[in-house]
Parts: sequence; structure tokens; C-alpha cells
Amino acid sequence: MDSNSTIRKISLSRTNLKKYLRDEWSVDGIKDYSDKEIEKLYKSSQHVKGGIHSGAASGCNITINHKFIPSHKLHIIYYNFPEIGRPSVKINKQCAEKINKLYEEKIIAVDDSIIVILMNPVPENLEKAIEASYNVGQEQLLSSSLSDEVHSENEKLNENKYTNHHFKNIHIYHLDTLSIDILQHSKVPKHEVIRNQPEINKICQQFNCRRDQLPVINRSDAIGKRLRIAPGDLCKITRVTTTAGESDYYRICA
Repeated sequence: MDSNSTIRKISLSRTNLKKYLRDEWSVDGIKDYSDKEIEKLYKSSQHVKGGIHSGAASGCNITINHKFIPSHKLHIIYYNFPEIGRPSVKINKQCAEKINKLYEEKIIAVDDSIIVILMNPVPENLEKAIEASYNVGQEQLLSSSLSDEVHSENEKLNENKYTNHHFKNIHIYHLDTLSIDILQHSKVPKHEVIRNQPEINKICQQFNCRRDQLPVINRSDAIGKRLRIAPGDLCKITRVTTTAGESDYYRICA
């Protein structure tokens, strides 16, 4: 493990998460720490909050609240990082089982959302296990519903309220990919997520199409993960070319 490189990447991942989440989440909890301060967090267990112990970097974990639904929390977990100076450990789909236990053991609330960050690339079987966990979580929310506080705050948003798909939302990243802001790449067009259902209906009317006739973007797509897109959301993509100028395209998350 190259400790300097890992600490730098953790710092960059925090900076990028702050950008991606700031429209909907209270990102003041993601402090602008120096690399030295991040290293201290990495080595220390006294900063671990909420009972989420996930390895040697547990002190780097962050919990933030939703701007419009304050009772809804997002937990950012640096999972199974090794002690500084030691080699990284291979991760398998048991990671998904341990994430599920956070809900089962009520360490986090039933409708809380999670971002899991791994030091190593995410194996395909783990990606599938995380998607399965998300789908099972959605079924559980349908049967047990949201917590009273989250439900009440969400209902007050009226037509801007969120669907169940936006809760218990789990995404997983490789640290290397999160330490680079791909949304700023010159080849990546501007992406915006539209969650407001009346607005989505209006766009469909404008283009005289049904939702199921729109091209699809998956919630596990590299851009979709950064926008925390959920089924039912619309993704507006603005492309700029020298011949056609600025053009808008839409994709639906199915």
C-alpha cells in the first residue's frame, strides 16, 4: 500500500463527492481537511461515528443529512482498507452481506442510503450483489414503508417529493474512479438529473412519447452513480457540437 497515494485519493474522493452531492445533501459534514488531517483520521478510531466500523480507515467515514428530508441520512463508508503500510485485502461479495447487516442490526435506519468505497477495483460479482441488495431493499420498503419522520418530511415536499427508489439507495465505487472527476472531462457532456414527476411528464408530452420509449440509463452507470440516479428519474444530457450547436437528449432510469 502506497500510503501517500491512498491518502491523496481519499482526499480527492471527498472533494468530488462534495461536488456531486451538494445540490441535495448538506455537505458541510464533508470537511475540507488537508492530506495530513486525512491521514490522522485514517489512523484513528476515535472519530468513528454511528457504530460503522469498516476497517482501518473507519475514521474517514462520513454521515450527512438530506437537505430537504433532514431525517434521511447518507453514509459514506471507506470499506475494508488496510492499516497504513500493509497490503490491501481482496474484496468479495461478502461485502454486500456486511452492508445488509448494518440495516438488519439497526446500526443505520431502514431507509438510510449508503456509498461504499473500496481500495481495490469492484469485482463483477460484488457489483451484482450490491444491485441485488438494492432491489431487495426496495421490496422491503414497499412492505414496511419509510420511517415516520422521513415519510412526513417527504410528504411536505408535495409534487417534489421523492419516491421509495431514492431511499435505501446503495452505490459502490473503486477509490481510483472516485478520485477523478469524470464530469469535468471534455468528452463528457453535461448531465442533469430530473426527479420532479410533473416535469418529467411535461417533457414526455413535449416529445410526444411515453417514458418506456426513452433510451435507458442504468443507476449503476458511471454517470448515473455520481448523480445518484434512481428508477423513474430522467437524465438530461446537453451536447454541444460545432455543427448542431447545443442539443438536449433525455434518458430514463429504469
